[in-house]
Amino acid sequence: MTAPSLQTSKSNIADRLALSADSAIHSTQYAANKAFDRLSGGVESLRGRAGPLMERATAKAEAGKHYIEERPVKALLIAAATGAALAMLLSWMGRSRSTRV
Repeated sequence: MTAPSLQTSKSNIADRLALSADSAIHSTQYAANKAFDRLSGGVESLRGRAGPLMERATAKAEAGKHYIEERPVKALLIAAATGAALAMLLSWMGRSRSTRV
């Protein structure tokens, strides 16, 4: 091979490598854009569903607040009973786990 043909061959290889790298970059950008679009659509979908859930949760919180304001003693007794039942359940679960070990 002569020097000019060797130089041309190196240049052709470099050009093909550059084109291949450019193609890979474009493919990666396309895939990333598609993934971003899907993710963005999912976030918007969740945001649309979260609005009504937040409204219902706010309404329930307001109803609970009014119940506590109207019947404070009854609400306190319910909270105490719930706490006691939860403490008993956790205590029972802790004992049954320690007997299994």
